[in-house]
Amino acid sequence: MSEPARSWWYRRATARAQEDGDEGEYDDRPEDWWPGVAHFQLTTPVPGGRVPFTYGAFMPSQPPEALDPATVARHAAAIVAGERPAALVLGWVDDRYVEARHEERWLVGAVLDGHHRLTAYAAAGVPARVLLLARAGEAGGADGGLEGLAEVAAAHGCQD
Repeated sequence: MSEPARSWWYRRATARAQEDGDEGEYDDRPEDWWPGVAHFQLTTPVPGGRVPFTYGAFMPSQPPEALDPATVARHAAAIVAGERPAALVLGWVDDRYVEARHEERWLVGAVLDGHHRLTAYAAAGVPARVLLLARAGEAGGADGGLEGLAEVAAAHGCQD
């Protein structure tokens, strides 16, 4: 995602207002919520249990504009032909309250390997295959922890 107005970081405010029946307009501009870098994101929010939606965003660990177009094209051709190469992402689930009234859940990740593959999936219009590494400690990981990971996995038909 390279357009602030199309990113979940901004669009979620509209979704929240509709969900809450809030008639008020948010005065924020898309740039006010922009994370500062083009990123990969889930195409739709994941419906949740306790938290209504999970928004997904994966941040690149290298500049997307530095990717080799020939490598992206090679991966895109393989994806169109049926291959499903995986990207490696370090991720966590983060539950937050926004403006002390909106509960949100985010699946956030940092791409460790697979920038070309993720870009190729996006170019091919095919959902990406991702191996998500997440730590679950004593408290079940980050705020949202195992509960959030389980909800995201179930929504995408994944198993433990």
